[in-house]
Amino acid sequence: MRPVRGQSAVEYMMTYGWGIMVVLVAGVLLWQLGFLEMNKNITPDKRGFSQLVPLDWGLASDGTLNIIVQNNAGTIVELNDVDTNANTIANGDGVCTGGNNILSLPDTQLRPGATVRVTFTGCPLQTARVGEYYKINVTIGYYNRASTLTHKSNGVLWGPVG
Repeated sequence: MRPVRGQSAVEYMMTYGWGIMVVLVAGVLLWQLGFLEMNKNITPDKRGFSQLVPLDWGLASDGTLNIIVQNNAGTIVELNDVDTNANTIANGDGVCTGGNNILSLPDTQLRPGATVRVTFTGCPLQTARVGEYYKINVTIGYYNRASTLTHKSNGVLWGPVG
């Protein structure tokens, strides 16, 4: 007896239907177990930046952001300013204040490989809790004494609120 066309279509749909069902169930399980949540167990990392780079950073739940900036320019540079001019923080938005306090240091010159701490005290954390995710855009302005040019090192920092 000759097979009917409808039977092969049903067999095709059953074979791929079970495969799609397994993928959907696996996706729901991963989602419900928390493997797809981005705000848990985020390791601090950065993207961007050129000659002056953040070596280490941390955002406390009281809104204090500390950034350790390192000179990788290979020459002496003078810091102009450090800004967080467009940040996105866990449950907050705005600009951190107090970053320009680096200019009050006795010497804003950084030798190659030297580091300096910049502290922002007014980061707008409305209801952030320890462990929540933050992401901040940072701009570091500096003057390269060897080339006599002014530069900006831009990038993004992220991690968990500490």
